[in-house]
Amino acid sequence: MEIKTFDVLDSTNEYLKNKEKLEEYEVVIAKTQTNGRGKRGSVWISNEGAALFSFVIDSIGYDDKVTIYTGFIVRNILHKLIKKAFTENVENYLKFKWPNDIYYKDKKLCGILCEKVGEKIIVGIGINVNNNDFGIFNERATSLNIVTGEKYEIEKLVREVVIEFKEHYRNLNSKWNSIIEDINENSYLVGKKIMLKQSKEYRKFIEIDIDGNIVTLSQEDKTYKENSLEFEIL
Repeated sequence: MEIKTFDVLDSTNEYLKNKEKLEEYEVVIAKTQTNGRGKRGSVWISNEGAALFSFVIDSIGYDDKVTIYTGFIVRNILHKLIKKAFTENVENYLKFKWPNDIYYKDKKLCGILCEKVGEKIIVGIGINVNNNDFGIFNERATSLNIVTGEKYEIEKLVREVVIEFKEHYRNLNSKWNSIIEDINENSYLVGKKIMLKQSKEYRKFIEIDIDGNIVTLSQEDKTYKENSLEFEIL
């Protein structure tokens, strides 16, 4: 595994996207990012102390599953770290928010952005680790340090994520049912009411189905399955 670390990048995803040749499991870490992005172009506050990294994988037909799989892997690793710090079951507050975030209680701890480049996929991950200043998002974000009071070695955490990802990725289809089950058991959205941004329609979140779609229920008890949906949580 080749890891390159930079003090500053505009975006670890963009750095890899601009390379002429991408090598599988090539990893790039930035101490800070000047143009960190989330899903649909949202801003990611990229202060030093966060784990801001991207790595390259072969697509092998798993395009639609990679983001959820990444969330599953990262959540499990964060779960272990948080569990070490407490005797009570506070790690149960760690939830996956479809399609690409991990929350601790009601605050964002991690964001994921996967982008297809030819036959490769760039997996971009931002985990709030030792940082505790989130600018305008102070009320909506948290970090491992805030949650546990511990300091963490960034590169060690990055290596753990990539190694764990690589271990199961090639056999993803055989593990997919149990991954979706775990994602639903630890869903931040389960039972919550949402409002669609465009139509202002109200729905209830039900689950993530086996195809990775969000399943919602309308006020008229009509079930919808969608792979892309912009909404606000009520």
